[in-house]
Amino acid sequence: MSVASRVNESKLETIVSYLIIFGVAVSVVLEVVGIALYYGAYGTLEFSSSPNVYITGENFFVFVIEKFSNLFVSESALLFMTLGIIVLILTPYTRAITSFIYFSWEKNSKYMLITLFVLVVLTISLLLH
Repeated sequence: MSVASRVNESKLETIVSYLIIFGVAVSVVLEVVGIALYYGAYGTLEFSSSPNVYITGENFFVFVIEKFSNLFVSESALLFMTLGIIVLILTPYTRAITSFIYFSWEKNSKYMLITLFVLVVLTISLLLH
């Protein structure tokens, strides 16, 4: 493996690691805010079996769009917790997109096709749920 190749891989690893750290950190912050709001509103942290906590809709992407369209309308604790889960689910998805863009930029067709396959599988999986 050449030095340039190792440097490029190191750049990708750095980008991906920061992306994952950022996604997890944002998710944790949203969850903590949601839990605090929930506790403040209900005085308990008991589990709710309310339909509001379930992913509903045609598929995951429609669900995300519906939640973001209600972002500034509702101040619900469940909304913050749901957004935290959405961010956590989308973190590996954005990692795949980032990797695909990176490998395309580097003109590495082998890894670009592998990453494209992973991206397609993830997209289909999210569309079916």
